[in-house]
Amino acid sequence: MEKVTLEATSDYRRIWFYLLEAAGLDVQLVNARDVKAAPGRPKTDKLDAVWLAKLTERGMLRPSFVPPAEIRNLRDYARLRADLTRDRTRYWQRMEKLLEDAQIKVPTRWPAG
Repeated sequence: MEKVTLEATSDYRRIWFYLLEAAGLDVQLVNARDVKAAPGRPKTDKLDAVWLAKLTERGMLRPSFVPPAEIRNLRDYARLRADLTRDRTRYWQRMEKLLEDAQIKVPTRWPAG
């Protein structure tokens, strides 16, 4: 099986990680600090890619932990839920302020039913 190494430099690497993983490749994510610590690091993107390949071949890079796809999906849903809850609260507070500025008092708890 072929192995691909990606530097974990930003969120831009996510799409590449997911695509390569879906293609059936063995993808490892490495900390950019570990790559920079290796001696002889080149300065251009092409040479950098060759350097990553050489370090991977020699087993000199420690892969970062990447949770399984199921856990990543669960985390994405949990983040989305937290974002939607925060947005709902923010919109409710904006509406409440707008009404109170118009001298309309909003009860803190709406009656049930």
